[in-house]
Parts: sequence; C-alpha cells; structure tokens
Amino acid sequence: MDRFNRNLQAGFGISLLVLLLSSMLSYYSINRLIYNSSMVDHTHRVLQESDEIIARVRDGETGQRGYLLTGQADFLSPYNGAFEKAIESVNSLRELTKDNESQLVTIDSLEQMINKRFSILAISIDSKRAGDTTDVDLLRSGHAYMQSVRSLVGRIQNHEQALLAERTSNLRQFVNVTPYVILAAAVISILITVIFFRRVVAEFSQKRDLANSLALAEEDMLNRINIIESVAGKIAGGDYSIRVHANQHDQLGSLAGSLNRMAGSLETVFTDLQRREWQQSGVASLSEAISGEKTVQEIAADGIQFICDYTGSQVGAIYIADTHESLYVAGDYALPLEVKKSRLRKKEGLAGQCWANKQLLHVAPIDEKLFTPAMGGVLRPKQLLLVPIMFEKNVIGVIEIGTVQEYTEQHSKFMISISDILGVTLHTAQNRSKLKELLEETQAQAEELQSQHRELENINAELEAQTERLQTSEEELKVQQEELQEANQGLEERSMLLEDKNHQIVLRNLEIQKKAEELALSTRYKSEFLANMSHELRTPLNSVLLLSRLLGENPAGNLTPDQVEYAQVIQSSGNGLLQLIDEILDLSKIEAGKLELEYERIQVSDIVAQMRQLFGPMAAEKNLAIEFKIDPAVPQSIETDRLRVEQVLKNLLSNALKFTHSGKIVLEVQQAQKQNCIAFAVQDSGIGIPEDKHQLVFEAFQQADGSTKRKFGGTGLGLSISRELARLLGGEIELESEPGEGSRFTLIVPIFRQAVEVISAPRETINPVPEVVNPVANRLVSAHIPQALDDDRDQIEPGDKVLFIVEDDTNFAKALIDFSRGKGYRVLHVVRGDEVLEHAIQYQPVGILLDIQLPVKDGLSVLDELKQHIRTRHIPVHILSSFEARKESISRGAIDFINKPVAYEQMNAVLEKIERIVNSDNKQVLIVEDNTKHARALEYFLRSYNVQSKVCTDIQDGINSLSEGQVNCVILDLGSPAKQTYQMLDEIKKEWFVR
Repeated sequence: MDRFNRNLQAGFGISLLVLLLSSMLSYYSINRLIYNSSMVDHTHRVLQESDEIIARVRDGETGQRGYLLTGQADFLSPYNGAFEKAIESVNSLRELTKDNESQLVTIDSLEQMINKRFSILAISIDSKRAGDTTDVDLLRSGHAYMQSVRSLVGRIQNHEQALLAERTSNLRQFVNVTPYVILAAAVISILITVIFFRRVVAEFSQKRDLANSLALAEEDMLNRINIIESVAGKIAGGDYSIRVHANQHDQLGSLAGSLNRMAGSLETVFTDLQRREWQQSGVASLSEAISGEKTVQEIAADGIQFICDYTGSQVGAIYIADTHESLYVAGDYALPLEVKKSRLRKKEGLAGQCWANKQLLHVAPIDEKLFTPAMGGVLRPKQLLLVPIMFEKNVIGVIEIGTVQEYTEQHSKFMISISDILGVTLHTAQNRSKLKELLEETQAQAEELQSQHRELENINAELEAQTERLQTSEEELKVQQEELQEANQGLEERSMLLEDKNHQIVLRNLEIQKKAEELALSTRYKSEFLANMSHELRTPLNSVLLLSRLLGENPAGNLTPDQVEYAQVIQSSGNGLLQLIDEILDLSKIEAGKLELEYERIQVSDIVAQMRQLFGPMAAEKNLAIEFKIDPAVPQSIETDRLRVEQVLKNLLSNALKFTHSGKIVLEVQQAQKQNCIAFAVQDSGIGIPEDKHQLVFEAFQQADGSTKRKFGGTGLGLSISRELARLLGGEIELESEPGEGSRFTLIVPIFRQAVEVISAPRETINPVPEVVNPVANRLVSAHIPQALDDDRDQIEPGDKVLFIVEDDTNFAKALIDFSRGKGYRVLHVVRGDEVLEHAIQYQPVGILLDIQLPVKDGLSVLDELKQHIRTRHIPVHILSSFEARKESISRGAIDFINKPVAYEQMNAVLEKIERIVNSDNKQVLIVEDNTKHARALEYFLRSYNVQSKVCTDIQDGINSLSEGQVNCVILDLGSPAKQTYQMLDEIKKEWFVR
C-alpha cells in the first residue's frame, strides 16, 4: 500500500509536473499567437493609413484637375481639407510605427513630399484664379512629387509586409512545435500511470483540437488577407467596381468593408467627374458653334444641329417667341415641312406647355397613339425632352429634341445648363437685328427731313422775295418804277462783284491751305532729315572721340605735348559736336511728334538731390553760392517723366551758372498758382534779359544778342527744347528778368498725369499731311559690307576668355579690339549679322558687343536669334548703337544699351558688367510676401531650380535684407500698403543704381 501510494504519489506528482510544464508551454504558445494576431492587425492598420494618405493626395489632385479644366470653384471640394486629412493620416501612421526608426525616417520624407505636392497644387490653383495660363513645367514637377509620394508609401507597405511575413512564420513555428510537446507529455503520462490515462488523453485531445482550430483560423486569416490585398491592388489600378465579399464581423471584415466603401466612393467621384467633363465640354463646344455675329435663324440652326449630334437625338427644333405671343420654328433638325410652318401659343402642344411652365419637360415613354405635332410624320421618337430658353428669368424660346433611345438625367442637366447660354446669344442677336433696323429707319427719316428742310428753305426764300416785291410795288409802283429798275441793275452789278470777290477769297483760302500742307510736309522732311543726319554723324564721331581720347592719354608715350594737346582739342570739339547733335535730334523728335514720355511716380526730394549732387561742385568751382529749397506744402511725389523734367532743370541751372559771375543761384520747389501743378523756380543773379528779348531766347538758335554766343558759348537750343518739353509734359516755362538784376525761370508741371489733358491747350488741326515715305526700305540693315578685321580665332585655346565684337564700322571695331586685348580677352570679329549665331555656337564667347545697324541682318534680329537658341541664350549681349533702341534691346534680353559715340570710360563699365554676370553663380531671390503659405510654396518651387531665396513677411525686413547682401531678383507683393511698396521700389532702384 505504501509502495502503491508512493507510486501513485510519484505518478501523480510526475503527471502534475508534466501537466504543469505542458500547460505552461501551451499558455506561452497561445499568448504568442494572440500577440502575432495583434501585430497582424497592426500591420493592416498601417497599410490602411498609408492607403488613406494616397487617397487624400489623389483627392487634392482631383480637385485641382477639375478646377484647372473648368475654372469652377465647386470642383475644389475634394481639394479643400485634403491636405489636413493627409497630414492627420501621416501623424496616425507615425504613432503606429513609433517603435520602428526606419519607418519614422520614411514617414518624415513622406510628409515633406506631401507638403511640396500640396504647395504646387496651391500655386497652380492661385495662378488659375489670377487668370494666368497653366504652367506645364509646374504640373510636371507636381507629377514627380506625386510619384515620390507613391514610392515612399510603397516602401512603408513593403516594410510592413516583410514584418507580417516574419511574424506569420514565427506563429507557424509555435503552432507546429506545440502539438509534439503535448504528445510527448501524454506518452510519458501513459507510461507513468494508467489511472490518469483517460484524463490525460482527453486533455491532450482538447489541446490538439485547440491547436488545429488555431491553425485553421490562421489559414483562413491568411486567405482573407490575400483576397483583400488583391482587391486593393485592383482598386489602385483603377478598377473601382471590384468588391470584397466578407461575412465575418471581425477586424478583417471591417477592413474589407472599408475597402468596399473606398472603391464605391472613388467610383462615384470619377463617374461624376466624367459626367461633369462631358457637360462642360458640350457647353464649351456649343458656345463656339453659335459664336460670332449671326442672325437668330443661323444661331438656332447651328445650335439645334450641335445639340442633336451631341445628345444622340434623331429629331429636334428650336422655337423662338415673337412679338405676337406665339412660337415659331427658328431652327430644326429632321423636321417635316408642315411642322416647320406651324405656330404655337402658350399651353398649345408640348412646346407651348413648356413655355407656360418655365421648366423642363421629359416625356417618356411616348404612346404610339400620342399625337406630337413637333415630331409627327416621318419619325416617332421614344422619348421627348423640352427645355425653355431663359433670359433674365423670361422665356424667349423652347428647345425640343427627341430620340428613339432614352434620355438620362445627365442629358437633362446638359439641356438645362445650355438654356441660359442660348438665351443670352439669341437675345443678343435679336437686339443686333433690332438695332440694325432702327439705324436704317433713322437714316431714312434723316434723309427725308433734310429733303423737307431744303424745300422749306426754298419756299421761305420765295415768300420773302415776293413780300419785298409786293411792298416795293405798293409804295412806289407808279412814282419810282424807273428808279427801281436802275436800282435793280445796280444791285445786280454789285452782286456780281461780290460773287467775284467771294470766288477770289475761296481761291486764296485754298492756296493758303495748300501752302500750310506744303509747310507741314517740309517740316516733316526736315525732321526726318535731321534724325537721319544725326545718326550718320554719330557713326564717324564715335571713332573720332574714342581715338582722340586714346591719343590724348598717350599710353605709348610717343607723342609730343603739342600732339597730345591737339588730340585733346579734337576730343573737346567732338564732345561739343555730340552735344549739338543730341540737341538737334531732340528738337527734331519734338517737332515730328515722335518723342515718347515715360510717366512714373517720382519723389520731388530725389529730383532736388540729383540737381544738388550735379551742380553743387560746379557752383563751388565758380565760387557761387547755390541753394535748394522745397516748400512744405509741395506734395512728396508727382507723376511725370523724370528724365525730361531733369533735362529741363539741367538746362535752366546750366544757363544760370553760365550767365552768373557773382552772387547765388536758388532752385526753389513750390506750389504753382495753377490748380494741381507744381513749380520749379531757378533764380540767379546774373546779367539778366531785356523784356523785349523774353520771347526771343526761347526760339531755336537765338540768344539775347549776337555777342552772347561768342562770350558764353552754347547753341541757343537749350531753352527752345526746354519749352517744348514743358508743353509735352502738360506745363509751361515762365520768365521774369531785368537787365543787371538776374533772371527767374519757372518750370510748371502737373502733379498728376491725368491733369495734362486739362492744362494742355488744344492745338488747331489742319488737313492731314501725307506720310513721308522713307526711301530706305530698312534703315537697320546696312547696304555696304566692309571687310572684317583680323581677330584671334586661330589663337583661341581652351580656357581663354573670348569676346565677340559684331561691328561694321571698322575704325570703331579696331579701337574695341585693341582695348579688349589690353584687358586680356581673345577677340572674335564679324561685320555681318547673319554670321553671328554660327560663330557664337562654335566659340561660346563670354560676352558679345553687338551693333544694331549691320549688313544682311540687323542687330535686333540677331539678338532674338541668340536668345532663342539653347546654346547661346546664356551669353550676355551688350548693345552699342547710334540708334535710340534702349527699350527694344533690354526687352529682348540685352544686359544693357549704350548710345554711340561710346566714351572711353564706358568701355570699362561694359566689360565689368559682362564679367560680373559671367562670374555670378549663386542667384539670390528676395521674396517679400505677407502670405506665408504662398511664400513658402514659391520658395519650394525656386529651390527645385537650385535658386536660393529668402522670405520676408514685412516691407521693412525686405529693405534691410536688400541692403545686407547680394540680391539678384526681388519678388514684391503689390498688395502691401502703397506707401511701403513705393518705399521698397525706391530702395530697389537705389541699390541697383549703386551697382
């Protein structure tokens, strides 16, 4: 018994130990299984959140695409809020993967890509709202960011799939090992004791069934995951009709339901988008079909033709309401002749009922016995669709179409959407027709009234003559009949003399008018001649000034002092000749009416400061005091042409310095007596001008007396040009002067540009003068082709700085070549415009000096070719020409423009500017924008093109940044306060002027 108890106790204890060990192992296996199941669910949540991110980004693209296609704000509903929801999903994904460092790094990159994608979406939408065209490069950049988003999401999903496979493998290992351990424990228990056999076997069977059920559950779970993955792939590929059939109500069943709802939503959105595109395309095509100056019948015919073709209708008509309160067929499609001639009143037939109801009628199905007068005879449709044509809430017609098929709700919405378009177009055509009829009626009435008026005048004249004759005959019929006859003869003779005099007056007037036309024509010829001659004189003068400057400096030291002095005299005389040419050219432009003004908002203090800087040292050299005063009542800024105002003030101050030997000169700015005008008064203490010479000094080539020119110099054109410029600006110049007491010249200009028309006196007009035909077909193309100079093209080595000179003036070109070689450049020279592009592509120079007037092809055309070719558009081009073409040159891509003759000092500035542009690698853009979202989006966009940028939200910060560092470009929001914006613009001008 004791042995049995010991055996029983030993067997029971060993069985309990084996049972305890097997239970612990089973518990561990079940816990691992539950843990792996939860991790599988975690993986599916990560996949679901990543798919949600893709869906939100697509929502934003869908809204943007719809808005760019249609321009209607309601298409932005998917875009609104998509960015916030996408970021919310990113945060949820980051929370789910916070224990995985590699996933967190990928999620951070994903968030950056999403920010960039939505920034580009915002830029394109704002550009569309502003009315600008869609930038294709911007769309391509957005597409690249979207591909990056998809790539990063795919990387996250692939990582989670790998973790899922690893956890599933571990789960399978535990499931496979556990039955063998339990079986071994059962065998040991059977060997120890038979008593616990049934219990152990039952427990073992139960555990084995549990393991089998877990294995089946795992297999079912994997199958369902595979099904869901397949469905998700088809949805991602664009098949939105696929659905997952899952009846279980667990977490995988919930995921399947979410996939089904997502597919349904996508199918609904894209179906609705296709319908909207079909409708918008039809509306746009209909507008194009009925556009133009057409009659009502033409619009109705074109409209019903397009509507039937677009909706697949077999028959149709457009009824128009006339003044008799009835409908008539204005345009038809496949209608019988008897139906075309019919008329309908309100509530007569379907069209009359639609007219009365003012709403769409959809008749379907149509009974075979139903009588349809609009469609009867040839074809009996299966369905009818009638829509009233509306204009300002009134029905002006009815559209009726029929088909043997069926009309959908989409067709109904399309018909409603085109109702207003047809209404506006038809009403416009009706008004145009009425206006034409009224105009013809008015003209006929005017002609009839003129005819009646002439008849009445003739009748009145006859009545007056009869009255006079009756009165004369009654008073002197018998007594003075003979005297009356003599008087009548005298009157007839006088009337004949008067007619002769009137005829002579008419002939003299015609002769005067002809002479005026000849005078105007000669003036035009003179202006053209002066302009042409000024250009022809500038070309040789250019070489004279440059070469005389080189001789005067005597760099080789081989000239005598007398020869150097002679060269300096030549240069001084050339400068005087150049000043005379410029003044004559200005005067000829003014007389020819070809001087254009460039109005801008300028500061009065800036003009005064410029005059102080220019004439202060000159007055100090003559020991003269010069003062500058600004009345506090004067406005701070005016709207005028700054260049012309400064030109007039320079002439007045130069004359004051020229004719003043002692005393002082005062420039005073004050309010003018005329309304909305400002006065610049120049007071000197010079020799003065007699009163009888006040008007003479303003005439061209005239001065106060003949000795003045010999004593003080000058051409006598300054005041004449100044007076004409003042008139062009809408003002005038006043003169107050006495001999020995000095002079006071006052320039009066309007404060605002619109005041010019009020102040300027209208000039008398004469008969139009025939245009002067320029005998030269193209002044910019030279007929003579000189021989090109020897250059350095054969000595050019890799790494050499090559300067390309395009100039047909060989003397000037020789001076440019010598100067450039002295600065360390290899020089390339051509004289023909058609050879420039080929040489620029072959030699790739660091800069190009280009003349405008060239043989074969002009310089402006050459500049266009250089800037349009991909291999030459980066080369800086500097224009040197005697033609005034600064605007055209800068607008076409030139870095700067210099008028010939070119001063020696200007050549250094030209080469320095080219060097600065070539060596400037880092482009710095300053963005001044108070909307941080727009500013950041623009910054992202510029960064993608390797352009550095700095954002400032305040005007003052922008001014500080501008003064701190090198800035190549400023993007300024004009929506800022006007005063601060103009301040910023002034600072930009000062900054670039200093450079």
